[in-house]
Amino acid sequence: MQGLIDIEPKQYLDFIIQEGKLGQTTLNVFNLTSNKLSFKIKTATPYLFQVKPSIGIIQPNNQVSIVITTTQPLKEDSRLDSKFQINACTLEQDEQDLANFWRSLDASLIQQVQVKSRIKPVEVQQEIITQQLQQSVISETHDNMSQLYQSMNDTQSKEKDEEIQRYQEQIDQLSKQLSDYQLMLKSVKQQEVAVKHHANKFELKQVLIIALISVILGFIFGK
Repeated sequence: MQGLIDIEPKQYLDFIIQEGKLGQTTLNVFNLTSNKLSFKIKTATPYLFQVKPSIGIIQPNNQVSIVITTTQPLKEDSRLDSKFQINACTLEQDEQDLANFWRSLDASLIQQVQVKSRIKPVEVQQEIITQQLQQSVISETHDNMSQLYQSMNDTQSKEKDEEIQRYQEQIDQLSKQLSDYQLMLKSVKQQEVAVKHHANKFELKQVLIIALISVILGFIFGK
C-alpha cells in the first residue's frame, strides 16, 4: 500500500551528542490524502528510545511531529543504528481503541516506511550549531526590523495626525473668513437697497415740484 504518507527526514534520524543530555530528534509524518489516517511507529530496540506519540491519527492533508528521545545520554563512543518503521493506514471510521485497531488490521492495507538512526558527526554538529546561530541572528534581525517598522509607522501616523490637525485649523479659519465676508456682503446689499429707496423718493419729489411749477406758470401765462 503506497502513497498514504511521506516522512521528513527520509533517510536518517540524526541525534546530536550533548554531554550529560539525552539525544533527541523529530520525525515529521505527512498525510498525503484527503482521508483521516492512523499511524504507528515501531522499532526493534524500544529499550533505547522513547517515541511520543508512537500511535495516533493524522488529519487529512495534515502532518504530525513525533519526538524520539534516547533513554540514556549519548557519549562520544555511542553507536546508533536502529531502524524505525512508520506504518500508516486509512481510517474508515472513528476508532476509540487504536491499539486494538492495529492488532486486527489487515496487513495489505498498511503502508510501511523505514528510516535509520545515527549520531551526527562532529563536523555536521558544528554546521547545525552554526545554522542555528545564523537562524537566531536572522530571527533577531527580523524582530528588530519589525520593531523599527512599527516605530516608523507610529511616527508617520503621528505626523499625519498633526498634518490633518493643521489642515483642519486652516479650514476653520477659512470658514470664519467666508462667514465674515458673507455678513459684509449682506450689509452692503442692504445699504445699496436703502440708497436706491431714498433715490427713488428724491426723484418723485423732483417730479412733483416740476409739475407744480408747470401748473403755476401755465396758470400765470394763461391769464
